[in-house]
Amino acid sequence: MPHVCGMDRAPGACQTAGVDGEPDLLRTVDLHQRIRAITTGVILLSRVGTLAMVGLSIVALARVDGYTNKAGATAVYLAVAFWSVIFVPVVARRDPIPYGVLAVDVVITSTAAALLPWTLTEEAFSTVAVPDFEPVGVSTAVAVALSTASWRATTAGCLTLGLGFSLAMLASPDYFEVASTANIVGWQVVTAACCCLFMRRLRAIADAVDTATDRVIAARERVAARRSQDEERMRHFQEQLLRHRALHDGPLRLLTAIAGQGPAGHPDPRVRNQAAISANVLRGTTPDDPDGSLTELSLALIEAGNDSATQGLRVEYHFANLPGTLPPEVLRAFRHAAGEALANVARHAGSDRVRLTALSDRQPTPTITVAVVDQGKGFDPESTPLGYGIRQSITARMHEVGGAAGVDSHPGQGTRVDLRWPA
Repeated sequence: MPHVCGMDRAPGACQTAGVDGEPDLLRTVDLHQRIRAITTGVILLSRVGTLAMVGLSIVALARVDGYTNKAGATAVYLAVAFWSVIFVPVVARRDPIPYGVLAVDVVITSTAAALLPWTLTEEAFSTVAVPDFEPVGVSTAVAVALSTASWRATTAGCLTLGLGFSLAMLASPDYFEVASTANIVGWQVVTAACCCLFMRRLRAIADAVDTATDRVIAARERVAARRSQDEERMRHFQEQLLRHRALHDGPLRLLTAIAGQGPAGHPDPRVRNQAAISANVLRGTTPDDPDGSLTELSLALIEAGNDSATQGLRVEYHFANLPGTLPPEVLRAFRHAAGEALANVARHAGSDRVRLTALSDRQPTPTITVAVVDQGKGFDPESTPLGYGIRQSITARMHEVGGAAGVDSHPGQGTRVDLRWPA
């Protein structure tokens, strides 16, 4: 299983910066590095301890004069000692331990285990508990299993060591005992298999922790990104609000006054109409929501309100989450249906204010809803038949493009017209 803070990373690579630029505490501990450090300690302790056992066996053999070929035995011991002088520092310094070093260790140990019995007397095998390199063989098999956590490498190491101890049986008829050799090899195999299984499970746990850490960090980064986006959106909204206030207190108030019938109204009706349209456009193009933005639909709805604005109707616009583009026929249907709804307010509601909202529900296929709401005198839909404008200009027009329309009204409580696409 791949991991981010694994054995293939350079030292310190897991100490990455956090979301706010501080060191990421979730990655300051590299579990794989800790596991390798523990493995190195176990291998070194095992090797030093087994070499001490070999030293004790040398003393015991010397006391009983157990050597038939002292020169050969000395050569074997010196070879193992020389290799140990190389092996121990390499294990202490190299992380991970190179496969080549482990292979040489297996070959030297197997060769020493196969050759040493040929230098011993028959009495040596009956007076000395462990006259050969059995402890070092176990240590070598454990080193391979812990370092590689590989069943293939562990099996190869145990087979090579088993071959060395099997060849040693030919040195003496008394030493030629299959059960004893099987016991020696069996201890090596069982111990190495347990260590290999343990390391594989331990590394799998470390991989799972790394994966979980990556997911937590990624989730935290997404939260930070959303927070940054929200802060940027709110900052933009505050700027819009300031501009909106400036427009409301300046040009919008002036245009509204010019478009009115009072003393500030312009005597020329054409100027009043244009001022009303301009005021309507200013109100619509200044979003009052952090998610508000100018889109094809919002501009079409603002344009739909221009005609009603010339009749003295003040439209309050609220847009949110609208898609950037829509099919042309859908835009036309929304524009004309909303225009008809606004015209009905201007003609029948007895109110000079109306609220027009347009929003999307942000689904994979968003549903857009446009609502025209007034607080006018309303009517009873059950006793008042719907006119041609509602039936044809609103309902039928929305049905033609795959949408829907609905009218809800109560006497004295105003009217609401809902336009929806798709239906």
